[in-house]
Amino acid sequence: MTQQMTLNVTTRDGLRFDSFFATEENHDVIERVKSFAESEQTAQLFVWGEMHSGKSHLLQACCYHASERGQRVSYLPMKSLASYGTAATRGLDSVNLIVVDDVDLVLGNLDWEEALFDLINNSRTGNQRLLFSASQNPRHLDCKLADLASRLIWGESYSLHALSNDDKNNALRQRAAQRGLALNDRVIDYLNRHYPRDMGSMLTMLDVIDQESLRQHAKITIPFLKQVLDS
Repeated sequence: MTQQMTLNVTTRDGLRFDSFFATEENHDVIERVKSFAESEQTAQLFVWGEMHSGKSHLLQACCYHASERGQRVSYLPMKSLASYGTAATRGLDSVNLIVVDDVDLVLGNLDWEEALFDLINNSRTGNQRLLFSASQNPRHLDCKLADLASRLIWGESYSLHALSNDDKNNALRQRAAQRGLALNDRVIDYLNRHYPRDMGSMLTMLDVIDQESLRQHAKITIPFLKQVLDS
């Protein structure tokens, strides 16, 4: 991670554009977020989609991509920050790109809504870029502050479609291959039948498989999976 990247909470290693499994229906949103990371013009972008559709992966990929180009980036995941107060939204004047993940988790809290309202206004005067994500269309978000609701729809918005079961299998194979791991059909079928199917859980599971296969110098077999995942 480069020095220009200032993060309030650490992003997950490996969540880059090249590790995001791109389906045809998500092509436009992926390309738009990538171009947003490369831009230096003041702008606002909103990505929305159901839980486990890959929003956090895409937003963190944007952070890395911008940081690798020397931009200063601040990543604000509301899932982690919601209970700690609004201080994370302040002191960002020198940041080029501000990324607010799961913004809908703090809507309805007046302190957070006022902080986000100020953040958006300040980003305009400070020539900054803002990227938001939420689980639903920004036009349908339930805000106490009408002025915040109107500001959340200032920029473009894109829907990120969740992966089908077949796409999830292919995504898991792709991520495994990037780590030098081979998952055959029997292994994939076993994982599907015995473990959670959302991509977040699958990637966490892959982390464990990767670490243990390296430690034990073991191939990925069903007995190996039973040993490392059920222990």
